[in-house]
Amino acid sequence: MKSDNTVTISRYRMATLIEQARFALIHAILLAIAFVSVMPFVWMFFGSFKSYVELTSGESLVPLAWTVDNYRAIIFRANFPQAFWNSTIVSLIVTGCVVLTSAAAAYVFAKYRFWGKEQLFIVILSTMMVPFAVVLVPLYVTIADIGLNNKLGGVIVPVLFSTFGIFLMRQFLEGIPSDLIDAGRIDGASEWWIFSRIIIPLSTAPMAALAVFTFLFNWDNFLWPLVVLTSPKSQTLPLVLAGLRSLYWERYDMWAAGSMLTVAPVMLLYAVAQKQFIRGITMTGLKA
Repeated sequence: MKSDNTVTISRYRMATLIEQARFALIHAILLAIAFVSVMPFVWMFFGSFKSYVELTSGESLVPLAWTVDNYRAIIFRANFPQAFWNSTIVSLIVTGCVVLTSAAAAYVFAKYRFWGKEQLFIVILSTMMVPFAVVLVPLYVTIADIGLNNKLGGVIVPVLFSTFGIFLMRQFLEGIPSDLIDAGRIDGASEWWIFSRIIIPLSTAPMAALAVFTFLFNWDNFLWPLVVLTSPKSQTLPLVLAGLRSLYWERYDMWAAGSMLTVAPVMLLYAVAQKQFIRGITMTGLKA
């Protein structure tokens, strides 16, 4: 009997050691992935405060002589403030519109019943399979015909709604009990009151996740603004940063400073909405 207990304890200890080794291996892999992902940003941050000579010839990660000349050069020479303002306007307007239109359309597809609803939703989802290069030319012709060429409106109007946003919000809204909506209708509430006072407050998590995705996409969008915006005063940040490569081909210090100024707002937005973002992705993912 004593021998059997000893064998059981040994097996338990062995299983515990194996489980601890497995967790240690998983954490080591995750730490390695995190290190590989974060190091470029760390290098870019410290590199933006180095001179060109130190950045190209120095071996230390941390600057030996800190300088902000790179930031001054970009801000005052590369039309950076105007581009930053243009990107902010485009990203905020598009993000707000996409979140509202996606929530409204998702509410219709999730809680309304009408003929051909599922077929229409499939057709909308199928537009995600169409490469943007296919619609680039006809979209540009349409924008030019309505007089939005070389204007921020030409960048904003085509992306005021998002198929991905409709899909993401619908996955969440299907989990809201219909009895809650029916109770509001019985009490005499209008559809707009139900949408604004019940649906939106309950959907803050997926809406925050969608807002982060949309803001990030439009902040970093390059191809469509490159086609539409030709005037330096109307260009966005990605276009200005691309222009730095032709003006300062080997000035990696200035590239690092410009990249930091571009990445900082996105990192700040994610830091503020991190909890809601993770919660929204988790809830919609479980529903899917």
